[in-house]
Amino acid sequence: MTRTLITLLAVGLTVAACAESDSGSESAAETAAETTDRSATPTAQPRLVIGSDAGVEIVAGADLKKLDQYDLASRPELQVAGDGRHVFVLQSEAKKVGVVDAGTWSVAHGDHSHSYVTAPSLLTTTFDRGTSYHAVSDDERSVVWFDDDGSFEAFDWKGFEDDEVSVQRVETGAAHHGAAAPTSDGGFLASYPEGEEAAGVLVLDADGKETGRIDGCEGLHGETHAGHDAYAFGCSDGVLVVEDGKGAKIDSPVKGAGTSTLIGDHESDLLAGNLYSEKDADVAKQIAFYDVDAAKATTVDLGVAYSGFVRADGQTVALGTDGALHVIDEASGKVAEKLDVVEPWELTDEYSDPKPQVAVGGGFAWVTDPRDKSVALFEPAPARSAPESRSTTSRHR
Repeated sequence: MTRTLITLLAVGLTVAACAESDSGSESAAETAAETTDRSATPTAQPRLVIGSDAGVEIVAGADLKKLDQYDLASRPELQVAGDGRHVFVLQSEAKKVGVVDAGTWSVAHGDHSHSYVTAPSLLTTTFDRGTSYHAVSDDERSVVWFDDDGSFEAFDWKGFEDDEVSVQRVETGAAHHGAAAPTSDGGFLASYPEGEEAAGVLVLDADGKETGRIDGCEGLHGETHAGHDAYAFGCSDGVLVVEDGKGAKIDSPVKGAGTSTLIGDHESDLLAGNLYSEKDADVAKQIAFYDVDAAKATTVDLGVAYSGFVRADGQTVALGTDGALHVIDEASGKVAEKLDVVEPWELTDEYSDPKPQVAVGGGFAWVTDPRDKSVALFEPAPARSAPESRSTTSRHR
């Protein structure tokens, strides 16, 4: 079997905020720190979770030392849970979803944070209801969606600490490639199809019963937080933002182009998304920025296609087929820097084919290259916000 690095996540840099409570009770992350066999660290210790044909590896972000590896039933995609510590391992070919504890996390305390590490592990908790490509989390809950019957399972991800979760299963009644998300009022948002394709969003209460339906999002794919309480979904002509059970559309910045991948967070009203078009292949060289507050969209043209993009510290970073990291300053909406990191490469027609990938956080960047099975760490230069070319490289299975 060919061993190729295909997906990459940096974890342990997401800082969990303390829960607000009249009684001053501990947050989930604080409780985890007290009950887990862990060590305190002076700063956050990022770790990489790397998926390949062989399974999953956990690698120390600082020196690329391999900490552990786990064989899996099929090649995975990776999505981080809401705690910034646990990672969903979605094995679509095997119809199985596992969970990896990366063993690193931080807890915010006002103007500082407490950081911890423990040994990584593969949990016994699995979700084996069918084909899954999407696992979505908020501050307390996660939702795993299953395409085979259009159902999802919701649970409190704090149960990962004991490797035991209590699952609420919700059936929407229509098989399709879709997604669901937990909402801040205890309910859910879930896609619904027209024909075989997701086309809109169901608004569900805490029991999974439909209380509303929002249409107008043909080709719905991809979802993300949009500010504290809203979610955004990619559509064939822009994005649909849903908050308090109501939907608002933001048109694509390029007429006839759609968005299928979105990245946002609780703290920002700005979303980054890809662009695609059956009529104009060049739009795939652009990244769209959707301003939820202003209900407007703009683009940044990279001039080349890219494998994916990530966001951190007010920057969006895309790995282009020219082998360079394109660093976009979100405040100015311009490419602030380009950094050559790997040899040029070409995208294939198959989305799942291995390709170079990038993860960023804390001023660092990590790049995988499946051609030589390498992982490279790029350290920040003293006077620059973007990573410089000085790097450490490690080969992995």
